[in-house]
Amino acid sequence: MTVALEQGGELRRHLRDVTHEAHVRLNRHPLLAGLTRPGYPQSEYLAVLVAYYHVYRALESRIQGWLSASGGDFDYSAREKWPWLVADLAWFGKVPELRRPPALAILPEVASDADLVGVLYTLEGSTLGGQVISTHLAQHRGLSATQGARFFAGYGARTAAMWQQFWDWAGARCDDAPHRDSAGRAAIATFAYLEHWLDHYAV
Repeated sequence: MTVALEQGGELRRHLRDVTHEAHVRLNRHPLLAGLTRPGYPQSEYLAVLVAYYHVYRALESRIQGWLSASGGDFDYSAREKWPWLVADLAWFGKVPELRRPPALAILPEVASDADLVGVLYTLEGSTLGGQVISTHLAQHRGLSATQGARFFAGYGARTAAMWQQFWDWAGARCDDAPHRDSAGRAAIATFAYLEHWLDHYAV
């Protein structure tokens, strides 16, 4: 096994372990738990899209700000997800109003490559679950990448390759415990940010 693969494996295990509770809690969130079930209300689906609209708008602005300021070598342009949410909401005839974040929703800092790794771990990881959700949305609601479910369709057939490309980049930038710890804190903060926005629209 190469050094790069070993580093990537250690990072992957660390991020999986430190975010486990947050990941389970998010999957059980009232707005997300029923996404794959028949009869899931359209009102709740739209609430998820609107919450994510605000989340990804803020996070992707911060990601691109760091990459621009630091001269970072990670190409996020092909991974931008906020435009997908704009397209999904437009299909339903929705244009969300811009609003202040909920009081508890603290936008994660991206001030280092390790921070970026943690934020991206959460966002890129969501594309894996999105593949399962996309299938159920097609079966139960007749939605597709061109009809209200572009966000969950994600990268489609390229999902596994895009995920591996992320790890190839991330493993080389978090090759020691301090950097892995920083990435872990950023990932946890990103999960929390997502959760608080969903809470805001669940009431």
